[in-house]
Amino acid sequence: MWSEAGQLARAVGRAMGVTLRNLFRKPVTIMYPDTPRPYPDRFRGVLALVYEKETGEEACIGCRLCEYICPPQVIKVEMLKTKERNYAKTFTLELYACEFCELCVQVCPTDAIIMMKSFDLATADRREMLLDKDRLHAIGLDFAPSWATGNKLRDMQAPPKPARGEARGHGAAAAEGRAGAPEGKAKESAE
Repeated sequence: MWSEAGQLARAVGRAMGVTLRNLFRKPVTIMYPDTPRPYPDRFRGVLALVYEKETGEEACIGCRLCEYICPPQVIKVEMLKTKERNYAKTFTLELYACEFCELCVQVCPTDAIIMMKSFDLATADRREMLLDKDRLHAIGLDFAPSWATGNKLRDMQAPPKPARGEARGHGAAAAEGRAGAPEGKAKESAE
């Protein structure tokens, strides 16, 4: 009987110790949405369409590259050709199935589609997650954009690999290098 009471007292004491230790620590939870949460620089949030800064026209030219590269095929674009330039007649995005892979942002030649620093589009109705061109433009005006645009992401890609024989030691350049090497080394590398 006394051993059970002792075990119970030790368990309660350990639990109270954990509680008292954490009572004076800085809380890790954020009172969202009252306190805005800081987003990291490379945050992949909701997609948006933007306008050109110089002219104020929509940047999308309706080339459909984003539609072709989208893995879950949630982007649908219909092009409208005019004498001056091309536009996207319709642009729809099924956000409920989007993977946020950022491939559409990378492939866009005019940086018309970008990712925003927001994920605040929660809704109980799935139809509200089907975003048309006007809603995507409104999102682009409402939220802060991510640092990543198509041009920046393309510039970050690795430089092209050198042609065979140039940097890896193959071909004539490698044969010349072995010819000047000591005899033992040349035989080892030839084998």
